[in-house]
Amino acid sequence: MSLYPQGSLGLGTLSWRGHASLQASFTSYQKRGFFKLFDQCMVFLPDPDEHVLSVARAFPASIETHPENTGILDGMEQIARRLKTDYIFFTENDCPLIEPGKEAQRQIKKALALLQDEHVCMARMRHVKEFGEAFNTYDKYRRYFPSPDTLAAKAKRMLRPQKAKRLCGTAIYVENNPAKKFPNYIQDAGGGFYRVDTQVMPWTNQSIIINRKFFLETVLPYCKSVPLGRTANGLRTIEIELNRSRFWAKSGWTVACGPGLLTHKRVDDRGY
Repeated sequence: MSLYPQGSLGLGTLSWRGHASLQASFTSYQKRGFFKLFDQCMVFLPDPDEHVLSVARAFPASIETHPENTGILDGMEQIARRLKTDYIFFTENDCPLIEPGKEAQRQIKKALALLQDEHVCMARMRHVKEFGEAFNTYDKYRRYFPSPDTLAAKAKRMLRPQKAKRLCGTAIYVENNPAKKFPNYIQDAGGGFYRVDTQVMPWTNQSIIINRKFFLETVLPYCKSVPLGRTANGLRTIEIELNRSRFWAKSGWTVACGPGLLTHKRVDDRGY
């Protein structure tokens, strides 16, 4: 019996080494009752060392391993194939939970309800105010859409209209009323959630809920079909393949974006 009427939900955490970050993230999950919100919890450890295995064993998540680190795309595929739930909440070892358990449950329920619409392809669950490290689109947005507006910003938007358009989705992390600012691309979905057109909202691997079948049968086949170009250490990432494509931007899909639950915080240096 699933915890949710829309179907079962699995937590799938990808951790290549990074034991200190995993310790911090899983500790935040356990303290706030996050693990209890899932029908199945799993951590996938490619090329594990004893440190990360020791951390993983201390928490209520099944452990799956692979002898090699074969990249983000393969890691997420391994999680999706080894989990058996209808939906997956993908996280990484450096994605701690910063909201209370009750709020996490509320947002998960809302995200799953929105995902019943065939045009909503995934839900972003990264916190929109405390988004954490490695989120440079916030600063880019401010350069193109400052408040108050400036002549320099207007010139940027006129000279680079496509880039300005792509940045519109970042308004959910900056503006108090993003749907009012960009009504052509962002619609208020209630409960602090917005539906954002994929024309202006890129794919992300981090802190998302997605239908497992859609991920395996639609997202991954496209990414694998793309000729190998720019990569991360010679391996596919999903983000590169989708965010450089018309497949994603012209799909007609929307992304459900809520207030968010998790931030991005690395505790130690993983060497990349």
